[in-house]
Amino acid sequence: MIETVEIHNFKSIRDQRIDLEPLTVFVGANGSGKTSVLQAIDLVSRAAITSPGQVLTNQRHCDWLYTRGGEGNLSVACRNSVAEVKMFATPPDPSLSVSPPTPGKRNWEPRIQTLTRNEHGNFSAENSENHLLGPVRQQEAFDVVRSLQYLGIEPKRMARASYSDHDPPRLGRDGRGLASVLAFMALNDPDSFGELVHHMRSLIPNLRRIRFRKAGVNRTEKEFIRVGDGPAVERRTNRVYNGEAIIVDFANAEGIPAHAVSEGTLIMLGLLTVLVGPSHPRIVLMDDIERGLHPMAQKSLLGVIRKVMEKFPDLQILATAHSPYLLDDLRPEEIRLMTLGEDGSSICGRLDQHPEFEKWKDEMAPGELWSLFGEKWLLQGGNAR
Repeated sequence: MIETVEIHNFKSIRDQRIDLEPLTVFVGANGSGKTSVLQAIDLVSRAAITSPGQVLTNQRHCDWLYTRGGEGNLSVACRNSVAEVKMFATPPDPSLSVSPPTPGKRNWEPRIQTLTRNEHGNFSAENSENHLLGPVRQQEAFDVVRSLQYLGIEPKRMARASYSDHDPPRLGRDGRGLASVLAFMALNDPDSFGELVHHMRSLIPNLRRIRFRKAGVNRTEKEFIRVGDGPAVERRTNRVYNGEAIIVDFANAEGIPAHAVSEGTLIMLGLLTVLVGPSHPRIVLMDDIERGLHPMAQKSLLGVIRKVMEKFPDLQILATAHSPYLLDDLRPEEIRLMTLGEDGSSICGRLDQHPEFEKWKDEMAPGELWSLFGEKWLLQGGNAR
């Protein structure tokens, strides 16, 4: 679990330290930096598991991520009680502001730094020279950001028939491959598949069952051919594989193909597939977690999430939302508010840090408190802790 994330000079976030709960939901106006927090965590996770050079394949990409008018390094650090993993990118001239960015004229140096807590309780660097993590206490560092999945679900991609040669199949970041993962679960782990369907029925009461049919899936593949002693020539070919397609039966309508199912139903199906499916990520990041759901279904969703987190106690879910109805079933300490300061940089704070919180906490639900307080009070001294 990530207990704290510190972000410097990343997009609109100039300098913020944000404490995180096992379930944390970010709310605030559009453009206030909610998604940027999730993107920053995803970035350091991918950089730690592979390397910063692979994540930022075009180093000029940093120009567009760097805070306008910022000074010093772009950095993101994820920390728990035993270790910290930090990605930082140093501009050629740290004192030079990148405003506006100048593509092609800067040479950033992205790196990963691993820190672990010593016997005195302090964090010290194990390896800050190489892009890849050093061997010493590597596991503790990996555990900070290991097995993270960022869901940027696209319902149209989720609804498509799919074929996978992975064992087990993997759900893509955008939700593609959903049919293959569900079919694998139904065949190889019927208990988990039954649990998933049970949870779906609590969200969509008239859903009866989820089943599958075979469907052809076109894939474009590359192959190299050589004639005689000549050079190998790349050729692209189309092949049709025997994949799976999702069929949903409702109480009042059977045999509905996935592309005809509502967006909210598909999104919840994708989220639950990640939570109880074969991959079991430790950290799930998701934008607009209540997207496409009726207010009563939003309440049911949080109940399902709590049950899943009881089953998998090492699971952490970090999400953004816009609905006060969703917040009503969250604990105040699980809610992070975000707004923009006068200089245009993001400010993050906790709902329970409002000066009037103690006065009103027993009279109003968290969603009502958010509607009453808003986020502008953070400009008067609120902080991210």
